[in-house]
Amino acid sequence: MIYGFLREMGEQMMVRNNSRSVSKPVVSEHMSREQTRKFVDIHPAAQASLPRNIDRVMFGHGGTDKLEPSKDGAYQAHVNLSEQFLSGAGGERSSTVLNWMDELKAESEDFINGRRDDLYEDELKASLYRSAVSYLVDKIFQDLRWFAFEYNKVAAGTALQISSSILGEVTEVTRVNRKREAEETATFFRARLANRRHSLVIRGSGSQIEFYIVPVSQVMALSLVETEFAPVGTMQIKVNEQGMSWRLRGSQFAPDTIEELSMGMFARFVETTKKELLAEEQ
Repeated sequence: MIYGFLREMGEQMMVRNNSRSVSKPVVSEHMSREQTRKFVDIHPAAQASLPRNIDRVMFGHGGTDKLEPSKDGAYQAHVNLSEQFLSGAGGERSSTVLNWMDELKAESEDFINGRRDDLYEDELKASLYRSAVSYLVDKIFQDLRWFAFEYNKVAAGTALQISSSILGEVTEVTRVNRKREAEETATFFRARLANRRHSLVIRGSGSQIEFYIVPVSQVMALSLVETEFAPVGTMQIKVNEQGMSWRLRGSQFAPDTIEELSMGMFARFVETTKKELLAEEQ
C-alpha cells in the first residue's frame, strides 16, 4: 500500500508540472535592444569578467591628476597616438605566425630566466665575499691599531714609532698604457701601519687578503708598487652555507685566530725595521 500511495503521488506531481508548462506563456524569441543589454549586464559571465574601467597607467595617460592648460594639447595628442598604436597592434595573424611567436617567447623566457639566476647567484656570491673581506680587514686593523698604541709607549719619538690608518674601499688603477692612461682598475679594502722606514699594507679583494711590507717612501703608489714585492702572507677566505673560514698561505706561520695572525704580522713589521736600522749602523 505504501508503494501504491507513493506512485499515485508521483503521478499527480507529474500532471501538475505538465499543466504548469502548458500554461506558461511563451517568451518571444526576439528581444528588444534594451532587453538584450539588460540581459548581458546581469549575466554572471559578464559580472565575472574584467572591469570596464581598465587601468591605462601603463600606456602613459592613466593618471587621474588634471594637467595644466598649457599641457592639455600635448596630453591629448599623446592619448590619441597611444590609442592609435593600441588599435593597430592587435591585428589578426595566421596560426603559423602565432605558433612561431609562442615558441620564440617560451625559448627566450627560459634563456632570460637562466641568465637572471646565474647573474643573481654571481652577484650574491660577490657580495658575500666583499662583506667577508671588509669585516676581516677591519678586524685585523683594530688589533694592529691597539698593538701600535701600546708599542708607541716605548717607541715614541724614534724611527720605530707607528701610525695607523684605514682607507676602506678604494678603486685604483692597476695598469696604464704608454700615454699613462688607465687601462685596468681594481677595488681593494685597505688599511696600513707605518713607521719612518716601512709600511705594513693590508689589501683585501675578491676572496683573499694580502699583507705587504714596503718602503714607506713608495707606499702612496699603492698597487703599482705592491706588484714589485711579494706578499709576506696571503689570507685565503671561503664563504659557504656553514659560514666563513680562512687560512694563511704563502708563509710558515699558521695562526689559529685573527688575533694570532695580527700579532704575527705586527711582529714581522717591527723586526723588518729593526734589521734595517741595525744594518745601517754597521
